[in-house]
Amino acid sequence: MGRRDGMQAVELVERDLDRPTDEPPARRRTSRGWALVPVLVVVALVGTQLVVAARDRAAAAALAEVAKIPGVVRPVDADLRVLWRAQADTWAAIQSGIVVDGAMIGLEQSPDNAKALVAVDERTGVRRWTTPLADAHQVDHGADGGYSTVGGCAVDPGGTGRVACLVTDAFLAYRDTAVVYVPSTTSRLVVVDTGDGSVVAQRAAPSVVALTVLAGLAVTAEPGAGGAVVVTATDLLGGQERWRTAVPGSSGDGGSSDGSTSMFATADGLGVEAPGRRVTLLDGRGRVVRSELDGSLGYSADPGSATAAVVSGDEQGSPRTTIVGGGPDLELVGRPIRAAVDDGSVPDLVLMADSVVRAYDRSSGDVRWSIRHASAGGDAVILNGRVYVSTGGGVIAVDGRTGEELWQAPVAPGLTMGGLVTDGRHLLSSQQRPEGPGDVTSPDDRPGVGVLVAYRLDDGTDEWRVDLPAGVTGVGTRGRTLVGLGSTGAVLG
Repeated sequence: MGRRDGMQAVELVERDLDRPTDEPPARRRTSRGWALVPVLVVVALVGTQLVVAARDRAAAAALAEVAKIPGVVRPVDADLRVLWRAQADTWAAIQSGIVVDGAMIGLEQSPDNAKALVAVDERTGVRRWTTPLADAHQVDHGADGGYSTVGGCAVDPGGTGRVACLVTDAFLAYRDTAVVYVPSTTSRLVVVDTGDGSVVAQRAAPSVVALTVLAGLAVTAEPGAGGAVVVTATDLLGGQERWRTAVPGSSGDGGSSDGSTSMFATADGLGVEAPGRRVTLLDGRGRVVRSELDGSLGYSADPGSATAAVVSGDEQGSPRTTIVGGGPDLELVGRPIRAAVDDGSVPDLVLMADSVVRAYDRSSGDVRWSIRHASAGGDAVILNGRVYVSTGGGVIAVDGRTGEELWQAPVAPGLTMGGLVTDGRHLLSSQQRPEGPGDVTSPDDRPGVGVLVAYRLDDGTDEWRVDLPAGVTGVGTRGRTLVGLGSTGAVLG
């Protein structure tokens, strides 16, 4: 055996078989940091998507709230089309303006003088129900002059789901210098359930010339002595009389005499336009609170605010307007501008126009602001603190508080302005090309092509513009539905 010279120390090192021996530790740490980057990007993208989704939900919620405002129609796009066209038996339902639970309701009168209350689905035109109210019969309207029928329907604002109709053969006959009321002994007041068309009450109304409905009350007007009108309020169903008031007619100043009578609700009660175009205001108990308002140039009633504008002429023939209901009377220069939509964001605002558009404070009558060189030729829309006004030269948007002009959208050459509505996303302006041949189907048709322009609410730029369907030259609203008006009626969407 060989001899050992001595023992040697040996260091035993344990090798990590899972780790490359030639990779520096610092590099390994850096690689782990880069591995976190995709995770952070994904988190950022998810966060952005959540923010966008939240904004979309907020915008959708805001649009849903706007859609609840009376007069705002369902969304309208450039692929505008006719959903259905009105026929003779459905035109009355469109004209009436009564929309309940998605149905348009109106009093139809056939050429043979038969009458029926009809309800049609506002989106399809399909008839939901028909309630016959009078059979076919002869009516002698006279050989001389023209005439217009009397009667119509009004919905109970108390939310009872009932509508009251004046069913009568009475009419207004046009004579040389007068409009004469010709009564009928077959007149009836009929109350119908709007859900199924069933008759829930009816009674005779032989001399009634006008009807309106307050909450739970049927209010009728009948000719009285000396040109007066007798206004009576009865329970809608039972017929019990609640009050009766004689309203004076015209004081008689010569000229033509208008035999028509109409009524409208106000915030404080009722307005009555008697023959001679004199307007009287009654409170909720039938007491006269204002009489002899001159409505020689007409009146307009706003169901939303329950106010009315009574228009007369001054010594030079220029229009002057008295605003009544919901506060003190205001005597203002010019004609009122109707607000097709008002979301209440600019409270107590009254818009008037002559050669200037003026905004007044309803409570004080003070001028808040004015728009020079802009005579209003159509409607206004009040939305989100802004006032959009349709003028002869186009559409103007202003800050509703200050009157500061935000934008103008001039009307294109060759077009004339019409009505103004909104779907909450766009400002929709109906305009007309008079030089276009249009769709002329009868001697009474006005030739022309209707155009619908969608303006952006924020800056007034065109979103799109399309020609309206044949026979439609303007638009209006019925509930949330966009209605085409002209030589033919149509529901658009």
